[in-house]
Amino acid sequence: MNILLNFIPLKRGGGVQVGLDFIRQLRVYGKKHRWILVATEGTVFEDVELDGVLVEKHLVKSDLWRRLYFELFGCRKLIQSSNADVVYTQFGACWPGAKIVNVAGCAYSNLMYPEVDFWSSFPLHKKILKKVVDYFRKRRMLGADVIVYETEDLAIRSMTQNGLDANKVKFVLPAVSSLVSAKSGQNATDGKATNIPNGFRVLLFAGYHPNKNIELLPVVAERLRDVHGVEDIVFVITLPPDSVAACKIIDDAGRRRVKKNIYNIGPIPQDECGSLYRAVDAVILPSRLESFSNNIAESWAMEKPLLISDFEWSRSLCGDAAIYICYDDPNDTATKLVALRNDVDMRKEMVKRGLAKLNEYPSPRQRFMAYLDIIEQAVDVK
Repeated sequence: MNILLNFIPLKRGGGVQVGLDFIRQLRVYGKKHRWILVATEGTVFEDVELDGVLVEKHLVKSDLWRRLYFELFGCRKLIQSSNADVVYTQFGACWPGAKIVNVAGCAYSNLMYPEVDFWSSFPLHKKILKKVVDYFRKRRMLGADVIVYETEDLAIRSMTQNGLDANKVKFVLPAVSSLVSAKSGQNATDGKATNIPNGFRVLLFAGYHPNKNIELLPVVAERLRDVHGVEDIVFVITLPPDSVAACKIIDDAGRRRVKKNIYNIGPIPQDECGSLYRAVDAVILPSRLESFSNNIAESWAMEKPLLISDFEWSRSLCGDAAIYICYDDPNDTATKLVALRNDVDMRKEMVKRGLAKLNEYPSPRQRFMAYLDIIEQAVDVK
């Protein structure tokens, strides 16, 4: 079978890591098929090597119009020349021009949680634009022959809200990337990590998006100092140093006189994540909404306590393996952090619970095989 891998939507962040791991797994467990990679020019996938399993690589320009042209028209030539049987899209809507079997992985959690005002922090005109994009994104997503979600809750919501049956909607639990383990990491990041200020280090490992709520951290640092008298908690972030978002966050920290408590280590290569996790004491994810974040499983695998926003989606993912913080509440977050910092036994217990929860999730091989089974079945049914 000839399988087109649509990795065009994967440009940065956790999705890239999932994509790289998928390629690693298919080289070992997907040998009975021919795989053709389609990705965006300038991403890490440009450097992926070909072999007898991953046989072709096609790069699409990153600008919007050329991407749309490819997805509407250009993909047809590729489908014909590669004699493709199916397109598997990793986290994104399928190509409208692909008149073959389409299997699409969906990480657009906001589409399934209409009760959450996901774009609330945007100005009105941008908020309207985002909702228009969501409308068309959802229509394209529903056009896939099979939609794969990362949690059962999202799959159930999709069936309930869109009237879809179980033949079209599947879910495959996420796995910790094989690129991240207690032994992973490279010297480059080890060197960067040595520059993190001493103290109780709390990692927010993410690129910038308003949903990630990174702006909360300077406010929490201020509360830690003014309310709890704690000044040795250091928040580690991973934003491009010269980005507008990073500058605003650091400037806000300066105004609040907590600049020493926010350390921006900058973006970390996918295969060096382990080194950064080893250098910190805890992980925080103060997001409004996630379908699943790599930070969750990675914090468990790296044996770090996890603090996460208290919502239905987070409790369904983490159970008792996380410390829940009230969303966008710096006082509650500060209180929970102080408790964790001061209680060694609490930290050990959360690590223990995280490892136990991780056992409920598949290995990278199991996750890949689950996706492969869905792809194969979709083609057989068609």
